Amino acid sequence: METAASFILILSVYFLGCLALVQGVVRPNRKLVLEANHKKAQWVTNYPKIISLSFGISLLTTLIAYYLFLS
Repeated sequence: METAASFILILSVYFLGCLALVQGVVRPNRKLVLEANHKKAQWVTNYPKIISLSFGISLLTTLIAYYLFLS
């Protein structure tokens, strides 16, 4: 139980740090895209890309840290 709690705590700290770093490299942006046949508009963002990249990096670094310090 302690191992799982510490893993989640370290993962959340790494995620927030990686999120800040990735947002510095990949700028968040929003574009308003108009549909051709309709008069509707939709916002298109790159937020899922930023969040998934940050989570992947933080998960990888957390697993490396756990392997190094618990082995």
